[in-house]
Order: sequence, then structure tokens, then C-alpha cells
Amino acid sequence: MRSELPAVILAGLLIAMPALGIALFGDAAYTALRYDNLAMTAGEWWRGLTGHWVHLGREHLVLNMLSLAILTLLVGPWLGPAGMLLTAPLAAIGISAAFWLLHPELFWYAGLSGVTAALWAAGAIRGFRGGSWFAALVLLALVAKLAADFFTTAPVSVSQLIGGPVVIQAHLYGALAGVCIGLLLPRPG
Repeated sequence: MRSELPAVILAGLLIAMPALGIALFGDAAYTALRYDNLAMTAGEWWRGLTGHWVHLGREHLVLNMLSLAILTLLVGPWLGPAGMLLTAPLAAIGISAAFWLLHPELFWYAGLSGVTAALWAAGAIRGFRGGSWFAALVLLALVAKLAADFFTTAPVSVSQLIGGPVVIQAHLYGALAGVCIGLLLPRPG
């Protein structure tokens, strides 16, 4: 697994690059690419994918990039580079489908946190399937994080920091997508 670490880090960078590139174009890119259910109804279906790589501002982007970096190092070796590169877009599509079907009142969304939850879950599931008991602890940490999301209110400071509300459903749907993906990927080793 350690020999695969450079490829895993490269996969993490490839997942991050669209977000970093989009950020260079500022508000115009945000408006054109965020998840927006009214625009999607009008045929702009790509927003179901691109909305996960746009951010509300620099602080939001930095927080999501830090999460991605930590998860790349923590669960990336269990997923491998191909698993990471498969999980990210599939999870984005799954999260957006859940928004579309279950939350029509959610008019817009932006951010990579749902996708990072998917990577977290898929990696931990795959690690556990490969025999790592530490992966079970990593999965329990995700369950605790999701419970905290749903049973406590997000500090106002987080919403102020990122420039908008925290959409905790993205974390849940990302984790569920990640579990499914982690179970469908071939058993490691």
C-alpha cells in the first residue's frame, strides 16, 4: 500500500484541481456551475456534477481542500487511485440525485464536503473488507461526525466562515454513496 501512496496523492490532487481551477474564475464560475435545481430543470444537468467543485469563497475552498488532503492520506491507500477517481464523480452524481429527488426545496448547493464524506466511507469500507480493524474505527468516526451533524446545530461561526449554510444532507448522502461504492469495488488484495 505504501508503494501506491504517490499515485494516491496524485489522485487526490486530480480531484482537487477542478475546484482550484474554478475558484480562479470567481463569482461568474460559481453562478454558472453550482448545483441549482431551477437551472437543472431548464436543462443545465451538468450542475449536478460541477456543483460539488465550486465553493462559496476562499475559506470554504480551503476547508474542503484540507479535508480532501487528510482523507487522501487516511483512506486513499485503501481505495487506491482508481477507486478515488471513480468514487468522487459517482458520489457527486448520487448526492445531486438525492437532492433532486428528496429535497426539491434545496435551490442551490456548492462544495466538496459531500464528496469527501463519500471518499471517507468508501475508503473505510474497502479497508475493513481488506481486513483492517483500524478502518472500522475510521468508519465509526464518520458515523460520529454524521450524528454530530444531525443532532447538534452547526455553530453559526462555521456558516459565517464559509459564507452560507452547511447542507448536512450532502454529508449523509455522500457517506451513503461511499458505502455503496466501497461495497461494489473489488475486495482489496
